Parts: sequence; structure tokens; C-alpha cells
Amino acid sequence: MPIKNNTKQLFNGFLIIIGASFLLYSLVDNTASIWFQITGLICLMLGAYRASSHWAAHKDDHLSEEEE
Repeated sequence: MPIKNNTKQLFNGFLIIIGASFLLYSLVDNTASIWFQITGLICLMLGAYRASSHWAAHKDDHLSEEEE
């Protein structure tokens, strides 16, 4: 089964990884700015929201492919 909208899923994964890395950096470095935490949290949540809405929209795609 081919992956649909591969570039959108890649972008969502990239947002999640960037957000997680900003949050991890702010945890490791105690002198890091609060903006690293805010940016990391926003990127992480935006990527997770976009990924979950994509998965919910395509959850029944395998059923239509089996009928053909």
C-alpha cells in the first residue's frame, strides 16, 4: 500500500522532530531562553495536530482499496 501525501507526512514529522529537539535543548541547557520552549512546544503540537488530522481523514482508505 503506497503512502498518500508523502510530503505532508514528512513535513509533519519534521515539525515534531524540530519541536522535540527545541524542548530537549531547553531541558539540557538551563540558561536557554524561554523562547526555545515556546517554539518547541508550538512546533511539536502543530506537527502532532496536523499528523492526527491527516490520519483521521485517511483512516478508511484501505477499505476502498480492498474493494477494487
